[in-house]
Amino acid sequence: MARRRLEAAIQAGKVIDSSLSQPEGTFTTVKSLHHSQLGELSPGVYSLQFSLDGELLVVGLGDGGVAVHHTQSGKFYKDIHKGTMKGLPIMGLAFHPTEHNILVGVGADGMISAWEVETSNVKFKIREAHNEINAIDFSLNGDVFATGGKDMCVRLYDTSRNELLQTFEGSGDLLADRSEAQESGHGRRIFALKYYPDDNNIFVTGGWDNSLKIWDSRTSVGVQRTISGPHICGNGIDIKAGKILTASWVSHNALQLWDFASGRLESTIPFPSDSGEYLYTCQFCDNNIVLAGGSGTNGVTAFDKTTNKVLGTVKLDKAVQALDSTCGGKYFAVGGAGKNLEMAGLA
Repeated sequence: MARRRLEAAIQAGKVIDSSLSQPEGTFTTVKSLHHSQLGELSPGVYSLQFSLDGELLVVGLGDGGVAVHHTQSGKFYKDIHKGTMKGLPIMGLAFHPTEHNILVGVGADGMISAWEVETSNVKFKIREAHNEINAIDFSLNGDVFATGGKDMCVRLYDTSRNELLQTFEGSGDLLADRSEAQESGHGRRIFALKYYPDDNNIFVTGGWDNSLKIWDSRTSVGVQRTISGPHICGNGIDIKAGKILTASWVSHNALQLWDFASGRLESTIPFPSDSGEYLYTCQFCDNNIVLAGGSGTNGVTAFDKTTNKVLGTVKLDKAVQALDSTCGGKYFAVGGAGKNLEMAGLA
């Protein structure tokens, strides 16, 4: 995704903790770093996002709250926005690619909210009426951000004016293999959206209709191709080096690697689980490592995608709903339906 290139540029030559610095190709295990209890009344974690410099971790909560933790210590730093008893989950978070102090969150209440992280001041709010927003991502240059959610639409916003630029409508068609569905929008709600790392106009979405959609915002119809198969129920798409990683909420063959150019399924990564895989989220890391987790194991597992070797697992007390990594995976955070937030790292 576009964010990874920006993150790498900012972190170039910088290591947050020298004890986690590893030469290329030597990740062999998962190291537990910090454990945080979120309290007896915790509404759970629905989204996670590290700052582009890797120093802060932002946590989107089930009551609409947005909290910040320090990456190095794992300790709570501040609330950007306090949740309420009637608040709905923050489903997605994204930092502005060029204005690094600006954080945008999207919620199940249909709200898009932007804050200054340092001051917690609100920059703007936009409501998508009658929608539940599940996903957000910025283009590489930060000129546009896109959202997707329950109403099956993809919306593009101008970040300089905070105005809606374009809406690509959903189709309501569940039969992803039909020829007309191949060139139309999603047939059910969208749960994941990622911009292609090297392009300001190309992005990928996935959702309940068992398909990925490849979009080009320069066109009037938007959808350029459909990849049938993945059943995406969370932030279950990542893109790197011309490959798409998907995490599907299915019992078997849930973690898969696709070729972006051809749409061909390249491999299925075996996910160890006695009770079904049922994945919500996944990410690429450095050195051929991928992370994935969900409700099948209530944990996030690290794999070498070339050998399928398991490096380790971070467990929660309930289903994993959120995952993010920084510094190529030397730090990653895991949250979910329970009352704990785990920070770990590849070593």
